[in-house]
Amino acid sequence: MEKLSNKKLSIPILLGSSRIGRQSSKVAEFIFQKMIVQDSIDTKLIDLKDYNLPMLEERLNEMKNPPESLLQFCSQLGQADGILIVTPEYKNGYPAVLKNALDYLEPQALYHKPIGICTVSAGGFGGLNCLAQLRLVCLALGGLPIPEKLSISQVREIFDEEGNLQDATLPSKVESFINELVWYVEALARQK
Repeated sequence: MEKLSNKKLSIPILLGSSRIGRQSSKVAEFIFQKMIVQDSIDTKLIDLKDYNLPMLEERLNEMKNPPESLLQFCSQLGQADGILIVTPEYKNGYPAVLKNALDYLEPQALYHKPIGICTVSAGGFGGLNCLAQLRLVCLALGGLPIPEKLSISQVREIFDEEGNLQDATLPSKVESFINELVWYVEALARQK
């Protein structure tokens, strides 16, 4: 396939948990390390723990003095060509901190942006309930969740306490997932 141009595709990774002891950060960091070495991708890790966004009480466009962290968060997603979300599944859903952050975005803020979703679970189903719910939210924001998914089960067995990989199959799964996301981002970028 012919490359779009010399411009790198902006595909940030959004880490959708701020919980202490979260295992999803190991997955997000692993994916980040795989993406930063790709010549066609410009990526960054957007960790919601670093943003400390207030609970939504007022829409962003109605705030008199919105927090700088909120403006920065919304701007980064708005300027992206595509987004890769890494989130754990909590009680069959995704974390409230992620919903709160996404609710700050304007309607259609992710219009025509491909969204890759990676779900993480300590259990055996890899966060499939979380995945289904998050796809609906992405669609409501105008985003296009790609059909490919990256569901990681038994995350405590995939990485050790220091974050070292213990599962030899994960790199190829991550690479395949990234390649699919990039394909969709390139395909939609051609239409703009």
